[in-house]
Amino acid sequence: MTRSFTLLLLALGACTGDPYKDDGPTDDSTTTDDSTVTDDSTADDSADPVIDSKLVGSWLSEGENLSPLFAGRFFKYVSVSAEFKADASYVVQAVDQAGSTYDFTGSFVIDESTSPATIVLTQATPSVVTAEGIYAIDEADLLTYEVVQTDPNPNGFVAPTPETGFGSTSGPGLNPGDNVQKYVRQ
Repeated sequence: MTRSFTLLLLALGACTGDPYKDDGPTDDSTTTDDSTVTDDSTADDSADPVIDSKLVGSWLSEGENLSPLFAGRFFKYVSVSAEFKADASYVVQAVDQAGSTYDFTGSFVIDESTSPATIVLTQATPSVVTAEGIYAIDEADLLTYEVVQTDPNPNGFVAPTPETGFGSTSGPGLNPGDNVQKYVRQ
């Protein structure tokens, strides 16, 4: 009963919104009295994560763009869609050959000062894990993406880095390039 009630409260909170939640990246510096606003009590919202990157948007990987790892014997995915949002959250949905869907959500941090850029994902659902890797987006809006779970990491996989490049994820049962994914902007 307690679990159901807690889930109900979480669902209601998601539907109705939080009146004390910050309203986004707005400069409140012209407000002289912030006490009557349902915003935060600071004059500046610069702490709100806002990602200004070509990565932000919706992406789809299917067919020949799927990595050998995702299309292969273990996952058997036929498509993976990903949405990276400006608030530094992401939603991913994978569909396998049987038509089953798998949803993943979380947050991400990127560093575009490297080439390729780096990304760290903190997955919240369906389980809490951390994944790390690299990505690049070309002029045709093709996203090349390679990440691997690093925490927990019971099999000792090694994430790719800008120095090692695409195709460098290593670990048991992986061949070079097995984990490189291509996505088309939607």
